[in-house]
Amino acid sequence: MAKDYTQLACSIIELVGGEENVMSVSHCITRLRFRLKDESKAQTEKLNQTEGVISVIKSGGQYQVVIGNHVTDVYDAIPRVSNIELGGEVEDEGQGGSLVNRAINLISGIFMPMLPAMSAAGLLKAFVIMFNTFGVLDSATTTYQILYAMGDAVFYFMPIFLARTAAQKFKCNDWTAMAIAAFFCYPTLTTLFNGADPVDLFGLPVTLISYTSSVLPIIVAVWVQSWVERALNKVTPDMLKGLIVPLLTVFVACVVTIFVVGPVTDIIGKLIANALVSLLNTAPLVAGFLLAALHPTLIIFGMHWAFIPIIVSNIGTLGYDVTLPITVGTNFAVGAATLAVFLKTKDTDLKELAAASAVSALLAGITEPAIYGVVLKYKRPFVIMALSCGVCGAIAATGGLQQSVLITTCVLTIPAIGGMVGWLDVIALAVAAVITFVATLAFGYSDKMLLEADK
Repeated sequence: MAKDYTQLACSIIELVGGEENVMSVSHCITRLRFRLKDESKAQTEKLNQTEGVISVIKSGGQYQVVIGNHVTDVYDAIPRVSNIELGGEVEDEGQGGSLVNRAINLISGIFMPMLPAMSAAGLLKAFVIMFNTFGVLDSATTTYQILYAMGDAVFYFMPIFLARTAAQKFKCNDWTAMAIAAFFCYPTLTTLFNGADPVDLFGLPVTLISYTSSVLPIIVAVWVQSWVERALNKVTPDMLKGLIVPLLTVFVACVVTIFVVGPVTDIIGKLIANALVSLLNTAPLVAGFLLAALHPTLIIFGMHWAFIPIIVSNIGTLGYDVTLPITVGTNFAVGAATLAVFLKTKDTDLKELAAASAVSALLAGITEPAIYGVVLKYKRPFVIMALSCGVCGAIAATGGLQQSVLITTCVLTIPAIGGMVGWLDVIALAVAAVITFVATLAFGYSDKMLLEADK
């Protein structure tokens, strides 16, 4: 019988200050993400002690309640215990925090809904590439071409997916946004980009870029759409809004993007990609170590979301990304640290939590339950894990490894990582996991830490 999460949802709503204190609530893979009117009204200490809650994090202008694998069940129970509208967001110019917080909140809100589709498509594409590398599947066959298309379609039409989620964040019409994105993926535009002849619009020269698989152009284009749409809605008679507003919005947003947004964001994307590659080429050992060692800390505060558009943009611009192979050891090191705590502790509750968290990290690539519930709580395992990730990153960066697809990293995807990125990356992640496991088992944890953590 499925567990009822109604009581937990009720307790969480009460402890964040009641439904009247909730501006909006959404969720990711493991966290409920609240925007609260007044965070001081939330009873954070009591929430941390509530059964079913792993931890509470304040980051990115959000009050994040870490639940773990059952976050969707708790999220779905919220309307049964309150009048809070799921996914709803109340306008409040005074909220949002710093520019960095707002940026991370924006990025996570745009990319988070796409993660299941991106993970599934990326994994399928990775396995197709792996089978071709191992000589199991010939790239000349239609079987290969069809399977590759299944995996690549999400990334090829990325602007259309991003248009919908960006429209929700910028509060404009998502169907209009998708129409704009569809234009940028239209085959004729792609043909013109690949052609040698100059392109003009109304006699003005156009600098075309490749919009398929791109990230920045459509996000900025939808932002432009939101301003145009709001302006037109103010001056257009109600009886003509259904026709005039979408027509002019699509036209203006597309033209502005063709002439300005596309070329400018293309330059920005290439500068970021080239700077990252240059840094890793100049000092691969140091850069790889630092980037990988800091990655677990970025996850804690949700700041790892800032890398998602850079990664996707790198893959679209360069055809590969260099940060993914460097940070590949994180999930495995977290899982190894948690597994070591499971084997070493005699505390029944901690053993149960550590076992479930280790399985989640190693088999599903979901690390938040392990990080918040075990590794970070006892401090020393976290430090060991972060340094071990740094060793993994140094190995990957020194080897000049590249990854062409964004996929979940876990035990089940190791063959795809080896076939697509190279077995050096598998060795690197294994080194991180082994060092973490052995060090945590030897001196990284003891049950004395249980008393220290409870103080």
